[in-house]
Amino acid sequence: MLPYWDAEIAGFSTIHVPQELHTIPEIVDFIQEYAQAAICSHRLGSYNESLFYGAELAAALYDAGIPTLLVTQYLEIDQHSSIRRWRDKLPVVLRLREFDFSTLGHYLDLCVSELQGHIPESRIPYRVMVGVEHIEGMAGDQYVDVSLDYWDRYQRIRMPLEVFPPELRDKIEPGSWLFAMVNIEAEFAHELYFRDFTLAPEPQFDESLTYCVNVLDDINESEHPFLWFEKQQVYEHQLEVEVFGASKDIYN
Repeated sequence: MLPYWDAEIAGFSTIHVPQELHTIPEIVDFIQEYAQAAICSHRLGSYNESLFYGAELAAALYDAGIPTLLVTQYLEIDQHSSIRRWRDKLPVVLRLREFDFSTLGHYLDLCVSELQGHIPESRIPYRVMVGVEHIEGMAGDQYVDVSLDYWDRYQRIRMPLEVFPPELRDKIEPGSWLFAMVNIEAEFAHELYFRDFTLAPEPQFDESLTYCVNVLDDINESEHPFLWFEKQQVYEHQLEVEVFGASKDIYN
């Protein structure tokens, strides 16, 4: 149970969602009519009872323009699966121990600010390359481990296969590369979100970190991402000429 009394101590009036409401649209309509913000647990019931996760409900409330805090005791477990799936629409995800009357107003202000278009740097997405490293699980319950070198080249990120568009899922395999919009300024792995996946050619360099830096510099400003590859080939040729010229000058 969420400690709703912390919200009351912080000066907010609390209203509980009626238990007879069982669908996300019903709950969103109720909150829109009777409240200005929401605080939601992630695991809303036992495994067999819950029809949806709190992250999915919070994402629907985000789409409706309602500031929502997601609170969970299972962040270290669910960050890779049921939370990652909707993470782009979850401005604030708190561990239960972080939910406190003294900080509640601050966290709600962060949600309101993002809904108003004031997005913090840690939440701004950039178009970068993502490498598929490993896939495991059974059909219907598969997870993909990816590299995101521009964020942390020494760490791998796990996400459910459902994060990828349906038309790409059969093409996801170890060694494949994709473009994605990712908030690479996030401090922690559980804050990362991924969206707008498209297939990408294999990098031309051994170090995909260098590749991602150039993507951030150039590709965000182009409506035709694949023009970047032609530009990169020209850059490589110029670099070879410059190195050759420098060597010639030394020996002369």
